[in-house]
Amino acid sequence: MIVSILYKADDIKLIVTGSHMRIQTPALCLTLSLALTCPARAALPPEARTTQAIDRLHANWTAREKAPSGIAGIAQTPDGWIWISSSSGLYKFDGVSFARAEGAEAPLSYSISCIGVLRDGTMWVGYRYGGISLLRNGKMHHYRLDDPDTPTGTIRSATQDQGGTLWLATGRGLHYFGSDQKWHKPDASLQAPDGDLYSVLADRRGTLWVRSTSGVYALFKGASAFQQRSSYNGSGILAEHPDGSVWTTDSEKPGVFLVAEPDHGAPLKWHTSRAFSGILFDHEGFAWLQSGKGVARLGDASTHQPLQETGIEQGLSGQKTNFLFEDREHNVWVATENGLDRFHAARLQSLRLEDYGYFSGRPIAAGAGGSAWIDHSYLASPDAAPTSLTFPSPQTYIVTALNRAPDGTVWAGGTGGQMWKVEPGGVRSIPPPAGINPTNVYAIAQDRRGILWVSMGRYGIFTLEDKNWAPAGNIPELASFAASTITADQSGRVWFGSVNNQIAVLTSKSVKRYSDKQGLAVGTVMHILPVDGGAWVGGENGLAHFNGQRFDSIKGAGGEPFAGINGMVFDNTGRLWINGGDGISSIDSTELKKALSQPGYLVNFDRLDYRDGLKGSSSSILPTHSAARSDDGTLWFSTTGGVYAFNPAKFTKNTLVPPVIITALRAGATNYARDEDARLPAGTETLDIDFTALSYQEPGRMRFRYKLDGVDHEWREADGQRSAHYTNLGPGHYRFTVLASNNDGVWNMQGAAQSFEIAPKLKQTMWFRILCVIAFVILLISIYLWRTRQLAHRYDELLQERLSERERIARALHDTLLQSMQALILHFHGLAKRLPKDSDDHRDINAILDQADLVMADGRSELMNLRTRADDDGDIVHALSKFGYSLQENFGARFKVTRHGSLLELDPYANQEIFCIGREALFNAFKHASAHTIELEISYGSDNFILCVRDDGVGIDHSIQSAGRKQGHWGLDGMRERASTLDSNFVLANRPGQGTEAILTVPARRAYHSMRGLTLPAWRAWAARWKRSKPGGR
Repeated sequence: MIVSILYKADDIKLIVTGSHMRIQTPALCLTLSLALTCPARAALPPEARTTQAIDRLHANWTAREKAPSGIAGIAQTPDGWIWISSSSGLYKFDGVSFARAEGAEAPLSYSISCIGVLRDGTMWVGYRYGGISLLRNGKMHHYRLDDPDTPTGTIRSATQDQGGTLWLATGRGLHYFGSDQKWHKPDASLQAPDGDLYSVLADRRGTLWVRSTSGVYALFKGASAFQQRSSYNGSGILAEHPDGSVWTTDSEKPGVFLVAEPDHGAPLKWHTSRAFSGILFDHEGFAWLQSGKGVARLGDASTHQPLQETGIEQGLSGQKTNFLFEDREHNVWVATENGLDRFHAARLQSLRLEDYGYFSGRPIAAGAGGSAWIDHSYLASPDAAPTSLTFPSPQTYIVTALNRAPDGTVWAGGTGGQMWKVEPGGVRSIPPPAGINPTNVYAIAQDRRGILWVSMGRYGIFTLEDKNWAPAGNIPELASFAASTITADQSGRVWFGSVNNQIAVLTSKSVKRYSDKQGLAVGTVMHILPVDGGAWVGGENGLAHFNGQRFDSIKGAGGEPFAGINGMVFDNTGRLWINGGDGISSIDSTELKKALSQPGYLVNFDRLDYRDGLKGSSSSILPTHSAARSDDGTLWFSTTGGVYAFNPAKFTKNTLVPPVIITALRAGATNYARDEDARLPAGTETLDIDFTALSYQEPGRMRFRYKLDGVDHEWREADGQRSAHYTNLGPGHYRFTVLASNNDGVWNMQGAAQSFEIAPKLKQTMWFRILCVIAFVILLISIYLWRTRQLAHRYDELLQERLSERERIARALHDTLLQSMQALILHFHGLAKRLPKDSDDHRDINAILDQADLVMADGRSELMNLRTRADDDGDIVHALSKFGYSLQENFGARFKVTRHGSLLELDPYANQEIFCIGREALFNAFKHASAHTIELEISYGSDNFILCVRDDGVGIDHSIQSAGRKQGHWGLDGMRERASTLDSNFVLANRPGQGTEAILTVPARRAYHSMRGLTLPAWRAWAARWKRSKPGGR
């Protein structure tokens, strides 16, 4: 075996001839498999050493993302906002967009030198040409240069001591803000450094440190004057380490320099041959250093962490680092001349393994404890160094399949159809089946009986039992089955997956085949995970669950298909982890239960991807089993970019509850003040409400839900947007509420709310609507009155026609029937005169003539009824009086008329009906009452019109009164019917010992012409009357 080491300026290439391995790594440590280890890093020539890029997840914002350029300062206020000062002004940053500070938050000038936040949460803003602003409670307080006490030099740094005093380091010395609310220079007795100052720092022990052009000065707690602690020539700033020590840098002198000892123990040691202009210590104690070549990260000597550096070549937004800052979520922010950069620890770190010679993910088999086999390496734990397995094959080998059997045996398969068995004494080679040309081993599984099942790709399935190979296990149903994956479960079943949605399940009795006919729709089956009663199946097109009979496809929220699955595993809590094309997804057990009980349910899921440090994706070349779980719960995943191991129970999550803020209330191009109850102008129908939440670790993973009361019945997902858009809003009071979660699903359930009111237009006001209703009612009434008058007029015409027709009929009857009968009677009279008066014939004829006279009288009476009507002038008193006096002449009874109230014009229809009723009552009284006096009494009342006919006659027979009419007579019925058409009351009663009284009471609204047409019953009555007057009517 020949080992050659080739050194280059940027990497080291180690080539091993004989093992056919080629390893390419950075110059830290090279481990050669087969127990060959390279010399230590110290033995390498200095020119071979290279600086690594910072091993943190990195993102940047430049002009492309509308980030300001020339950023000089970064700060985070207690409300969560990150503030950015730049050459173009002051900005607020929510992790997604930059908003210029305006209104009460606007700075005094855009020439900002630096910003920061004091102990009490006040943000200070310093200016290049002097002056300072303090932001408290959302409002800037400015200290202008026209005030003689305001510092005039460039403000470079500020701090607040334990007593609350604010100190400034400026280009013209040290200043402080006194209790008199004025700026002062320290008294000469303090011996404070003067001139150009770079930095000022109040540490946790109460010491005030000042970094100037000449060195570092300290005012110890209780001391009366500053002391110079060290001398420096270059620029630099002060920084406090988490252990309490204070350090500085010198742009002209390599190293990181101790200024003050730590609270406990010996001071740290920092090994670097570089000079830096600025320094920041993160929460872990690592030093972040700024220079003109980018940003560097350095661990102290105890961490063995070499210097890592990221410059513009590695993706930094600019070449020169202007400022360093760590936020409360432990993101480190770097300001450059071109933009803003963020670094934070990756949740996933790929394991350091030897190169894998295949363009796919590595096969994995989990082991005891927290161990695992990964292609040709064994790891006792994720943190352990890999141990290479020594394979006896003299040929080139690549492990493509691994399986750990239930009995602990580890089987390996590789290219060329090679097979190995890992034994305590080493790796034993197993000859492949006879007649197999070089091919890849696709899958391996050992069933409960100890039989080894192996997929040789297009050559089919083989079994190994007692060192003997058998094609398809001598099972005819599997002879032509090309398995892409094989899995054996605890119940003794063996599962085989293939292309085109094909699965075969081997039991002790038979082989069952399944396909798309049973609902399987994952394409090529890449992995099968058996469970009680069924299995979970992953493939190139997605995920499915098998319940023993059919397959149900499972999709995630937003229609996520979970494509490209070649590895699945359950963790100790029952959560399903899926290694797929878009990352490592996980579904909680409760979501899985919902998916199985509710067809079509979209499961909520979490995902680890590039934002967590994951590189590559699941293998798309070989159906490698790329997910496994060790006995201690450690999960192992393999992708085309590396191998990752973690215990989900030990994951560090972002527990910060993100503050939620409503940032804008916009209608079109107009922004409205976000007051407690904002009032928007009338006519506002379209509204945009912008909102955000302040979590900076991975803002793209944050979720938002919002609801507008009165519009939204349920919470709406923002779908990655930080704005809600509403249309067709009407006037009224609204309340908008928004909730948010951080990148790890921690929700702020209180959220933020904004109430607002949209003023109504004139046509939307209540009084306008009331007026419209009134106008509509008036219109309806007007239409109704017009229509009723029209109907009344038409009825008058019909009534006149009816009366005219009655008169015509009366004339015709008089001129024909009555005249003929009268002629006939005269003829009989002549005949009677010729007969002897004492003859029987004469007596019979006279009796007949008497009867004929009665018939003629009745006929004339009926003709009189047909022809008689109320006078055209509507005077009912005159009409009935005239009729009564005519009856007085015929029947002899005395007639009397009495009227009460002023004469009012009656409605024509009412006048006619009242006249007919009164006429019938008078006629009955004269004809049947045998009365001496008959009285007509008419009252014109404001509420009712009353007509009364009374007599002093014999009264009405009780049988007639109880029956309501006399047998064969219809006069009383007609009177009652006429009264009903007027909504009137007609009463006919005996007066004890005084005769009969007929009383008609008509409501004023129906009787008088002045109230005509005001009520619905009137025209209904007219319509009913008209109907009865038509031929065929009642």
